[in-house]
Amino acid sequence: MTAQHPTRETHAPMHRKGPWHYVGIAALLVVMALAFAGYLSPEMRVQWANFAALCGF
Repeated sequence: MTAQHPTRETHAPMHRKGPWHYVGIAALLVVMALAFAGYLSPEMRVQWANFAALCGF
């Protein structure tokens, strides 16, 4: 005969995400979409010579 052990909840309750979480994700997606769209236009592409000049090379 085996003794029955009381079961304990080992899982932490789910953390509720507030509205700022979703605002942050939306802002990140907008910035990434604008960066991608900017990269597609020829005048917005990275000029490596200018980038190297900014870094001091």
